[in-house]
Amino acid sequence: MGPLMQAQAQHMGTTNYIVNLIAAGMKEEDARKRARGTEGASVAWALGHLVNYRYYMMSLLGAEEQSPLAEIITDTATDGAEYPAMDVLLAAWNEAAGKVEKAIADVTDEYLLAKPGEGPHGEQTRLGTLAFYVWHEAYHVGQIGTLRKAMGYTATADMAIASSRKAKTE
Repeated sequence: MGPLMQAQAQHMGTTNYIVNLIAAGMKEEDARKRARGTEGASVAWALGHLVNYRYYMMSLLGAEEQSPLAEIITDTATDGAEYPAMDVLLAAWNEAAGKVEKAIADVTDEYLLAKPGEGPHGEQTRLGTLAFYVWHEAYHVGQIGTLRKAMGYTATADMAIASSRKAKTE
């Protein structure tokens, strides 16, 4: 992995950690509640959407594989009522995260700086597109955290701090 990929890989590692914190222990009925009553994203939709984006990352990095959720999770936010259970979504996330980790191991800076065509928002290099995907993940992880907090769950930052403190004492 080249130096350009290292920072992105660190961001993705943090996202993996946080996703596991915020998805674990959430009640199924809460995971299907939408942000604004009858519209907007639900936690279930956002998590499934993130899984699909990890597979987009793999494709960008040269590892062509279809997301197992591609036929189920739409690009339009829903309540996720028809989606798999949260433990299935989280398992799909962790599987995708592991595959992305393997895909980035051999990525060179030259590959990242190549200009294969315009990215989804006008990015000119693979690195630019990857940076957008990493930002996109952070956006939706924040969205999940906001939804959780609005439903009375522990704030993401508080969970991360508690987890870090626990790890230091073990």
